[in-house]
Amino acid sequence: MNIEEVDERDSTWEQHDSVFRVYFAQGADLAVTTFDVSDATFGEVLQWAQQEASAETLIAVALVGRDSRGLKGLTWLFGMDPNDSPESELQIRMHAEMR
Repeated sequence: MNIEEVDERDSTWEQHDSVFRVYFAQGADLAVTTFDVSDATFGEVLQWAQQEASAETLIAVALVGRDSRGLKGLTWLFGMDPNDSPESELQIRMHAEMR
């Protein structure tokens, strides 16, 4: 983990109407069901996901966004894509969060 003090005035925009993508992966084959959740805070989304999931379910939450080309993409906030295998130390830690 890297921590760096910054000037909070270095950002030029904020977004308050976020869309979150929630992944639930279940079973031996990790069958994935996804939901997009809006009009909610990250804390509310994570709490909902944890309440909906069984003890054996992996949960991951991403922020849905668009790049400069208008293409949809994800920024992982909790866990990572359960379809992917961790390939770095960071991804190993992200994968461990889901359990």
